[in-house]
Order: sequence, then C-alpha cells, then structure tokens
Amino acid sequence: MADLGGAVAAVTGGASGIGASTARLLAEAGARVAIIDRDAERGGEVAGAIDGMFVAADVSEPKEWSRITDEVTTAWGPITLAHLNAGVPTRRYPYSVEEVTDEQYHRIVGVNLGGVLLGVRAVVPSMKSAGGGAIVATASMAGLVAFPADPVYAATKHGVVAFVRSAAPQLGRLGIRINVVCPSATDTPILDDERRADIAPQQPSVATSR
Repeated sequence: MADLGGAVAAVTGGASGIGASTARLLAEAGARVAIIDRDAERGGEVAGAIDGMFVAADVSEPKEWSRITDEVTTAWGPITLAHLNAGVPTRRYPYSVEEVTDEQYHRIVGVNLGGVLLGVRAVVPSMKSAGGGAIVATASMAGLVAFPADPVYAATKHGVVAFVRSAAPQLGRLGIRINVVCPSATDTPILDDERRADIAPQQPSVATSR
C-alpha cells in the first residue's frame, strides 16, 4: 500500500469484519483512522489497537454525520479518505418479502444505502477543503446479480452501485475519486452461525476477519 502519512481516514462499520481490516491496513500505511460504529466495545478496541479514534454513531441518521465530521476534523483536520462500509442484512434468510417489517425495511435501507449517500454528502466538503480525496463504498456481489435469499439487501446494494457510478463524474471534477467494491460472501459478524455453515462448504477460501 502507498504511504498514507498525513491522511485522515473515516471507516464506517469499522468495529469488525471488512471495516476493521481496512482500518488496520490504513493505519499501517500511516493514516490517522477514525472508526465509526454503533459497537462501542469492539470499535474502541480496534481504534485503541491502531492509535486511532472511535466515534459512536448510527450512520443511517443524517444528524449524526455532522457530529462525525466535526469530531474527526477538529482532532486531525480534513477527512481525505473514507471507507463507507457499514452494512446489515434484512433479517434471517431465506424469507418471504411479505414478512419484512417496516422497522426492518427502514433499518436496512438507512444503513446500507443511506449510510453511503449521507456519508458522501458529509465528507465531500472536507475533501474539497483539502484539495481532493478518495471514497470507497462497500456494496456486494448481491449488488450486481440477483440474491433471492435476501431481496431487500440486494436492492440496497444495487442502489449503492448505481449511486457510486452516477456520482463519480461530478465528484471527479472536484478532485474526489469514488469507487465501489463488491465482495462475495465474507466471514464477518453480519453472518449468523447458520449462514456461515451454509457458506463454508461452498467457499473454502472465504476471507475471515472478525
């Protein structure tokens, strides 16, 4: 990885899984890393291990983003890197779409799609002030193909892919690069034991990061 000394990074969903692994790599490359997560215990542990900062926040809430950016920029200066990675499943799957509750719908759309849109909106002013930056959003293979086991999750991830593709041209003119990554099944806390057992025999090389 390139030398990131002087960079200020924000990682949502950074308390575990892909987010925690990303945070560690960014810190190893010299970046100052802020972990954004609802899980204060694990988020604090990750932040402490990399000499970073932990900000307890719900990325689905618009008002939380002002606080996130204020805390990070006050401590370290403009955010120049952002990994918008927080994600949740709809419910235990497979399920019937008629079983999805209003609460489950609003939660998954708010975190998976809103957490990216709101995050981009929040960090762009900071990156503009720094002369540019880079954003990575985590979608999923379920954002590229059908995923019958969790149709609502798939819808949110397709939305993330479409948003990044559509926002890239205008952000590029500001000196801000935005990309989306679409991991296949990854052994993280988003999987319950039953899902993990289903995946393991089919994908012996599943990446593990808890």
